[in-house]
Amino acid sequence: MKVVVPTSKGGLDDEVHESLVRAETFTVVELEGGKVKDVKVIENPYRSEPHGAGSKVALFVVDLGADVLVTRVDCPKGKLILDSARVKVVKVGRVRVRDVISGL
Repeated sequence: MKVVVPTSKGGLDDEVHESLVRAETFTVVELEGGKVKDVKVIENPYRSEPHGAGSKVALFVVDLGADVLVTRVDCPKGKLILDSARVKVVKVGRVRVRDVISGL
């Protein structure tokens, strides 16, 4: 299972960013058998887009191969894209990536 989480600096010890679209990075965690197999930090290429960033970020998340997107906010502009790709959206509060992953 591949989990994508918007973050500031990235990594398991970073917190879920308050914004999905304006997050500096995405932490991509690959889980196998409930255990962390791989962690990658990827810069968000759309964080400075003035318009339409929600849809672009949603497509980016789908292109990353996400099964799950963890976020603190809704993504109304990207909802249809995420739903069509069957990406499960999990909303959380202010929490570390490591803590979210352990609960999936």
